[in-house]
Amino acid sequence: MLTEVLELVVAPALVAGSTVAAHRWGHRVGGVVSAFPAIVGPVLLIAALDHGAAFAAKAASGTLLGLVALSGFAVAYAWTARRAGWGASLAVGWVAAALIATALSPVDAGPVVGLGGAALALAVAHRALPATAGPPPVAVLPRWELPLRIVLTAVLVMTLSAAAGRFGPVVGGLLAALPVLASILAVFTHDRHGADALAALLRGMLSGMGGFAAFCLLVAVLVTRVGITVAFVTAGVAALAAQALSVAAEADWADAAPASEGSVAA
Repeated sequence: MLTEVLELVVAPALVAGSTVAAHRWGHRVGGVVSAFPAIVGPVLLIAALDHGAAFAAKAASGTLLGLVALSGFAVAYAWTARRAGWGASLAVGWVAAALIATALSPVDAGPVVGLGGAALALAVAHRALPATAGPPPVAVLPRWELPLRIVLTAVLVMTLSAAAGRFGPVVGGLLAALPVLASILAVFTHDRHGADALAALLRGMLSGMGGFAAFCLLVAVLVTRVGITVAFVTAGVAALAAQALSVAAEADWADAAPASEGSVAA
């Protein structure tokens, strides 16, 4: 029962929160909200409950390395989107992520190496994204779009949970950080708001990954030492604190730039 709740409620709720945040405060803030580990958190917790603390620790380290693949996806998608539609952009982004994940899959690195690789990749990707002149305008959200985003997220996170148990902790961790949520948000944002909005979303997402990385690091380090409950609670609190700081920073940037327009459809 707990597994189904985590898969069908927590991660889709993040998609809803990110979508509403983007329409309230702009695409960059929406991207930061989407970086909260509400998908990887349930996946790692399910792994810990089903396979034990040691399995979850390795999966968390693998997830840190998976942020390298996510960074590659963001850069590849954003630059392709300057000249192509969402279909081609998504394909190029997934190819980039898959190649990086395949190259990293044999690596059984610990949390320190994983954190170093993630931090470097996120910093490089953030600088490599296309620049935007200011906050892109936010269009009205159709009634059907938010439910569709939620359903797609639930299906994908269930698939990831199954894969984590089937292919082992390192590969499962890499899969957990692959651009599942990023793909959903990127495609809808690109299609409805354009390439500049897409770049802003991905920039905010990369900026918000500090909380994601802190969560995975603490799980990897603590879960075998202090137990599943304490490790995940500690990691969750740290991620919330980091995320709050990132949201505040992006909101301040949006307030200082020209105002965007738009709202969620009633």
